[in-house]
Amino acid sequence: MTEGELHKLGEVLRAAREAKGVDLARVERDTKIRARYLTALETGDYAELPGAVYTKGFLRNYGAYLGLDAEYLVDLYRLESSQPMAEKPTVPVPPRPIATRRSRPLVVTPGAILWVLLSVGVAAFIIYLVTEFVTFARTPDLRITDPAGDVAGYQQLEYRIVGVTEPNSRITVDGLRENPSTTADSRGSFSIVVALVPGSNVITLVANDPLTGRDSEPVSRTIVVGGAGPSGSPGGPLAVSAPEDGQTLRGDVTVAGTAAAGAEVTVSARLVERAAPSIRIESLGGNTVTVPRPSPDPPQPRTLTASGSGRFSGTLALGPGTWDVKLTADGSADPVVRRVTIQVPAGLRGELRVRGGMSYLEVDEDGQPKRNVSGHNASSGDRFDLRARDELRIRAGNAGVVRLVINGIDLGPMGKPGSVVEWRITRR
Repeated sequence: MTEGELHKLGEVLRAAREAKGVDLARVERDTKIRARYLTALETGDYAELPGAVYTKGFLRNYGAYLGLDAEYLVDLYRLESSQPMAEKPTVPVPPRPIATRRSRPLVVTPGAILWVLLSVGVAAFIIYLVTEFVTFARTPDLRITDPAGDVAGYQQLEYRIVGVTEPNSRITVDGLRENPSTTADSRGSFSIVVALVPGSNVITLVANDPLTGRDSEPVSRTIVVGGAGPSGSPGGPLAVSAPEDGQTLRGDVTVAGTAAAGAEVTVSARLVERAAPSIRIESLGGNTVTVPRPSPDPPQPRTLTASGSGRFSGTLALGPGTWDVKLTADGSADPVVRRVTIQVPAGLRGELRVRGGMSYLEVDEDGQPKRNVSGHNASSGDRFDLRARDELRIRAGNAGVVRLVINGIDLGPMGKPGSVVEWRITRR
């Protein structure tokens, strides 16, 4: 296909516009399509257009304005924007007036209905087989939440182990003089009391899923009775089993351990190092936009009360970064400090806020226009949640009234009042 033939669409549009006796400025006023996009359509400069979804909308509006067949124009655009230069040219059928286009009647026959029913039945059967295979092939999950890790210096001869597995699974214990068993409830939660002996107790748990008949991977905990360390007896020292020192987490931090029975344990956190920016922003011109490095505020200290057996547990919400988690208990001279790193959640999550005026918005999430937001005017006070796996594209008119918060980072206004700004936001 020659260079001249590549732009047959532009020739059709230009000829129809000139026959109508209007210039591009008049078309822009009548159709609300920007003149630069109209010029790009007539010259075949498709790189200047905002994207296939918007371009097809422009063609349909422009075609209706000129009295041309919109679907014919879209077909021409698909041909010219995707066909290589060396291909043999395809001669399109001249455009027909919209009023003469006839739709093909839909004919429903018994054979067609039977074919559809058979296809649906086969697809449903295949989905059922795949679901059953995945269900029966996977290994059941088994997680022990208490104790979160090995326990040293425990002072009692019983310990209640708490965990989560598949619903109604049978949990068995191995490694002790007496090895009890229990059954998880309908949500998969379970607890089991094990008898300990002085010294080291290596406890191994396995869950058997009654649905598949498969066993989980064994999970072990070591509890040392006697000696220095965690104590569940009155007057015992503070010991922390979770979080582990140097642990990297995503989400809330679980805090657990033992102290004197009834003791109050104060949990606080201090930010050691801010997390590096997790996102990258490019402007429409390809320039990199500076992303501020967030400094999350520390949470208010929490107070946890040890139970009659001396155990305590709770959670602490921390922002991305490296933190020192400090625990102090009544009657314990020395606090315990654990250093943890909180990762940024996966994907792109955030909020768009409009404040102080109106703004025309175009918002794409992973290439898909955001419904009821993209292509509309937003008023002061409007807020929209943003959610994407890999990429957000945001174009704002009157950018000074549009503020973004992405992955916990307050990016502030997108630009100056009255300006048009477009950002492409991706993960680093």
